[in-house]
Amino acid sequence: MTTNSRGSLKREKTVTFAIFLALPLIFFLTAYVYAVGYTGWLSLHSWDGLSPHWDWVGMDNYQDLMGSSRFWHSLVNNLQWLVFYLICPTVLGLALAVLVDGKLKGEGIMKTLIFLPYIITPVAVAAVWRWIYMPADGLLTSALEGVGLGGLAQNWLGDAGIVNGALMFAALWSATGFAFLVFFSGLRSVPVETIEAARIDGASSWVIFWRVVLPQLWPSTVLVLGLFGIEAMRIFDLIWSMTNGGPARASEVLATQLYDVAFTTFQMGEASAIGIVQLLLAAALILPYIIYITSHVEEQSE
Repeated sequence: MTTNSRGSLKREKTVTFAIFLALPLIFFLTAYVYAVGYTGWLSLHSWDGLSPHWDWVGMDNYQDLMGSSRFWHSLVNNLQWLVFYLICPTVLGLALAVLVDGKLKGEGIMKTLIFLPYIITPVAVAAVWRWIYMPADGLLTSALEGVGLGGLAQNWLGDAGIVNGALMFAALWSATGFAFLVFFSGLRSVPVETIEAARIDGASSWVIFWRVVLPQLWPSTVLVLGLFGIEAMRIFDLIWSMTNGGPARASEVLATQLYDVAFTTFQMGEASAIGIVQLLLAAALILPYIIYITSHVEEQSE
């Protein structure tokens, strides 16, 4: 092959790659970069969403947020969701994965039952759990009355003291399937020879899990924690569909506050400021995850 032919082939490959990359790049620039930039610029203005004029206010929207008890309450709720996601569905998903991986009878049925709630849309999950939590004749109240514990029945979504716990339990039912799937896949990739060697050395099942299996599940754990961390900062559908952030804003998070401020009071500048803060918090959570994944991929390629 001549030098000219090689150069022509190289140019053709470059053009082909450019064409295939063009659409994703355009989509990224318009749907993300432009949207974030537009939101950031809007957060520096006061606008009702209808007027053709924007009033420049600089950092006033952010200062108002920092002095707003409502904002801090929403942020604290988001942090509670973060702790919940990093612990509860993660630990339960791991426990179920270990249980099913232990040659449990009916493995296929168990995997389906555990993973199925995860693929149900959050709005559908909310509808199911609203019915379960109905204070008068909901499934939970009826079950408690059926076993003689009717006195424990509560207005599960109407009591500010327990509403977040009720919402988190619904989220636990939905989210555990994802953690289970990731950990189950990780367990199936653990070398059997390593486990057998530990058993020959006299290690108990508990020691094998902590010293042999769990360290090799670290990549799976990072994946689960990273994605659950993002979910904790962006959670909206489940809460809005079940409580609208109530009662008395007890279950409100940043996303529900943003929606309410934007489309109920039409304070688009303040809502944009909430969105930017939410984005920065999510970025702070995902950055260590991205750094780890990038370094891990580089190590695998060496």
